[in-house]
Amino acid sequence: MNIEQPTKTKEENILKPLLVGELLKHKEGKPLYDFMIPSYQRGYRWDEQQVTDLLDDFLEFINTPKSSSESYCLQPIVVKKLQSGKFEVLDGQQRLTTIFILLSRLRKTNQEINLFSISYETRPDNETFLQGLDGTLDDRNPDYYYISNAYNVIDIWLKSTKNDKPNNTTKIFDILVESVEFIWYEIVDQTDPIDVFTRINIGKIPLTNAELVKAVFLSKNNLSLGYASEETNDKNFEKILSLKQNIIALEWDDMENKLQNDKFWGFIYPGEEEFETRIDYLLNLQSGKKSSEKNKYYSFKHFYDRVKEIRNDDELLHKYAQNNTSFIEEEWDKLKLLFKILSEWYENKTYNHLTGFLINQKTSIKTLMEQFQDKNRQEFDKYLKDEIKNRIGIDDLSELRYHSHKSQLNSLLLFHNVYNSLKVDDNNLHFPYDKIKGKQWTLEHIFAQNSDELKQDDYKDWLTDHLEFFENRPQDEREVKEIIKEIKDLLNKDEKKLDQEEFQSCFENVKKYIQNLVQKVDKESLKDTEIETLEDLDWINEDHSIANLALLDGSVNSAIKNSLFEIKRRMILEKDKQGQFIPIETKKVFLKYHTDSPNHLSYWTYADRNAYVENIKESLSYLN
Repeated sequence: MNIEQPTKTKEENILKPLLVGELLKHKEGKPLYDFMIPSYQRGYRWDEQQVTDLLDDFLEFINTPKSSSESYCLQPIVVKKLQSGKFEVLDGQQRLTTIFILLSRLRKTNQEINLFSISYETRPDNETFLQGLDGTLDDRNPDYYYISNAYNVIDIWLKSTKNDKPNNTTKIFDILVESVEFIWYEIVDQTDPIDVFTRINIGKIPLTNAELVKAVFLSKNNLSLGYASEETNDKNFEKILSLKQNIIALEWDDMENKLQNDKFWGFIYPGEEEFETRIDYLLNLQSGKKSSEKNKYYSFKHFYDRVKEIRNDDELLHKYAQNNTSFIEEEWDKLKLLFKILSEWYENKTYNHLTGFLINQKTSIKTLMEQFQDKNRQEFDKYLKDEIKNRIGIDDLSELRYHSHKSQLNSLLLFHNVYNSLKVDDNNLHFPYDKIKGKQWTLEHIFAQNSDELKQDDYKDWLTDHLEFFENRPQDEREVKEIIKEIKDLLNKDEKKLDQEEFQSCFENVKKYIQNLVQKVDKESLKDTEIETLEDLDWINEDHSIANLALLDGSVNSAIKNSLFEIKRRMILEKDKQGQFIPIETKKVFLKYHTDSPNHLSYWTYADRNAYVENIKESLSYLN
């Protein structure tokens, strides 16, 4: 049986990257690309900042190490070819005009540079004005003003960069013609151009990267690439392609809908980048986009270029035809598999917690996928535990200290929360990664012993909070009366900012009082043990050890910083009631959840610290 490519389907809209260099081609002395700006479009209105931002982007692109094949993608330009041969610009005229103005300025020092042509349906004099730019600021009408101002901004920018690097002007032209691309979207059907323009500008045709990739996947010409039926003129061929097209469109929409679940999204994406659509993240994973890559149309370029390669590879086309499938279907199946595995991990309680932790810690999803597919479930479970253990990188809890192990402590305390959530007997429980992301997590000292991190503006609030605490203490204690008097004296001062030394003295008196109370509690709890003096207590009583640290969102931490345990406890519970996310293990600390029989809720004692550490050790033992 002869395997042939099917006949081309009906003409489709053209979607492709197009180098600026292509726009400069001439034939018989005339530009091949002649653009017309229709009457329903507003005039050119880019200001100095917008022009400068584009030029700075070009310069950054020049100075960034890259492969020779990398390109800089401009936003889409939407056009429709008229009977006259001109291209009516439906969207993208501002960038197109800016590129024309830039080329006009570059042509000033290189007359061999060709230009494309731009004319205006209702402002024919604008075409003449564009061709005669000379650096004179012309304010006879808004179009002239913005066009001539853009030319001057470009002129000043080029002269400035030339002072730094004399060949920058040449480099700008080189990257323009060799590496800068428009996303060319040409409407070839009988759609009314005004209707297209209206739909674009009210968001019904959002030309985002995802929409462009979707257009590549749904193109019948691309879907047929490699596909073969026994008879290439089969009348059912068009119906088959339409069915495949509809299936992909429905599956795409279903995928996008599921990605709107914030809990699922928080699980699969720990980063801060704001995507135009969330499916962009999956497309980036599928196309191998690196975090350092700034081209927002990277995945579109990837899939478009792959289609182009396949189209010119007879051997691969033959292979696809033998399998009665197409390159697009193969790529779509890979994307579906990626989404399916992420969904499976999210729904499975163990994987939700363990893979979710590793994803949150920036472990490569591609690596996790490969391990998941290569190993059986028992092997994959062990791999996850080993990877978490390596990620935390802790052999001895007693060595960890606040100032020298912050990263490890953050990871360990997050895993401590993950483990205790995993222990809960509820298979439908998902760890709230959506609450974790987007916050600046900090280490909070459970019992604070210095005032260094308190700002002077916070002194009065701190004193007010602690006055309430001491007024509720037994008033027959001499130290209590003295502290109350000291606090009141400071609060009654007229100064906007209290003296730092006076506040420090009060803070030290409060700290000393609490330390003495804690020592009494500790002595009482240790009287039946082999420990004879408080000096014999181990590292657990050290201020900067893990026994005295918990995770808090930076905004909450700053509000309760350096407060007494009892005051922190009240503040944390109040913020929890208000709906602020407090990690469950941090709440447990201030509720003394792990201490079997807490003697006091107001202090953080040795017994409390020890019970807390034992629970952290339990979470680590799970990984063995």
